[in-house]
Amino acid sequence: MFRPGYLILLSLLILMVASRCKRDNPGDDGDARLGFSTDTVTFDTVFTTLGSTTLSFKIYNRGNTVLRLRSISLAGGDGSFFRLNIDGAPVWMANDVEIRPDDSLFIFVAVTIDPLNSDNPLVVKDSVLFDLNGNIRDVKLIAYGQDVNLINGRIIRTETWTRNKPYLIYNSMAVDTACTLTIEAGTQIYFHRNSSMIVWGNIRVNGTAEDPVVFQNDRLEEFYEIISGQWGTIYIDPISTGNVISHAIIKNAIAGIQIGFPSDYRVPQLELGNTIIQNMSFAGIYAFGADITCFNTVIADCAGAAMALLRGGSYRFLHCTVSNNGVIGSPRSNPSILLTNIFNNPEYDEGLDEYIYVARTGDLTEASFRNCILYGSASHEFQFVHNQTNLFQYSFDHCLVKAVEDSIDTGDTGHFNALIFNKDPEFVNDSDRYHLDFSLDTLSPAKDTGDPNLPVAFPFLGNDITGYQRLSDGKPDLGAFERKED
Repeated sequence: MFRPGYLILLSLLILMVASRCKRDNPGDDGDARLGFSTDTVTFDTVFTTLGSTTLSFKIYNRGNTVLRLRSISLAGGDGSFFRLNIDGAPVWMANDVEIRPDDSLFIFVAVTIDPLNSDNPLVVKDSVLFDLNGNIRDVKLIAYGQDVNLINGRIIRTETWTRNKPYLIYNSMAVDTACTLTIEAGTQIYFHRNSSMIVWGNIRVNGTAEDPVVFQNDRLEEFYEIISGQWGTIYIDPISTGNVISHAIIKNAIAGIQIGFPSDYRVPQLELGNTIIQNMSFAGIYAFGADITCFNTVIADCAGAAMALLRGGSYRFLHCTVSNNGVIGSPRSNPSILLTNIFNNPEYDEGLDEYIYVARTGDLTEASFRNCILYGSASHEFQFVHNQTNLFQYSFDHCLVKAVEDSIDTGDTGHFNALIFNKDPEFVNDSDRYHLDFSLDTLSPAKDTGDPNLPVAFPFLGNDITGYQRLSDGKPDLGAFERKED
């Protein structure tokens, strides 16, 4: 027979064991232990029908025992615009989810917004619900959508694109021969991964300083704003003439503009003005035997050359700015300015059943740089390749250049005249890639050092890239921007 003291002790032991067993079982009453890495998951602009990137958040068990959730689900059910991935499974609901003590679980969320035939951005919302023994917690989901004109692998004929609704290029597109694509001011053009615009006919971009035409990638999260190589290029075929690109921004591609083809000796034409080409994983302008007039234009931050002018051609760069500090995640591989009258092109040889290099040559009839800034992070930003057979005519006049001075014959005024060597142009901001500004700071050595006769000879140079009068003080600055003094 147990004595009363032993009964009390036994009762206490039983209570302690029962209490300990309850704490060791999966918990249904752990609301205080359930934590979240965020209370809201927000998606930036998502194009209709194409879906978004996948975002994630974490849920935590902050206690020291197993936590059991009866369910994790979308409030909108299986008809939600959003999709979940929980523990590797794509679902809209998961039941009996357990989280070990001091552990966490990733919840992945994606969204696809159906087209609603609206020219204005739209907002869709939902919540991820967490049922903890009948106590509901939630994380809110918000996505901003935009209906678009989807151009999916099409060959278009003559048409005009306007700013009313963005254009999304998917699986590339082409402008047919003898046709013209006109793009009006303020139009936004987005490219899906590896997509390009191919021009067999011609293109006319009519942006303005206030409303430029923007060519960019279709990933609009902040992280992707400074990632190069997200789409292909604007390719102007050798048969294409009469192309005009005015007041455009071309960014985050592999090559900003590719014009011409190594083995095709027809001469494509382009007038490129008041444009910014920046953040290219290869080259800014990649040309073969082309005819280009380029003015008031900025080419910035390329992994390769800013201007690769190959296999000859005829090129005029007037009041242009090159600032090449490379791109994130890739070392620079070439100087910024590359001029050649030869190109070793890999071509398929049927007899050998393999690719061989074929030397393609052409006359470089002109490569003139006047009142330009040609600067970058390399010690020498020029490379000339002359085959000693074809013409190789070039000139740099009134330019600020980054170069090993001993490698340039400054006494050869036919090729080099009035150059400023290796002085930092003092741009307002060429380092913060989210807020680049290639206008000139007050102490810039490029101020008032341009040839004043150039804007007189070419009236279209009377205003800079912003529309500001270049000869307001009678002394033009170098580059695309005229300094606005207070």
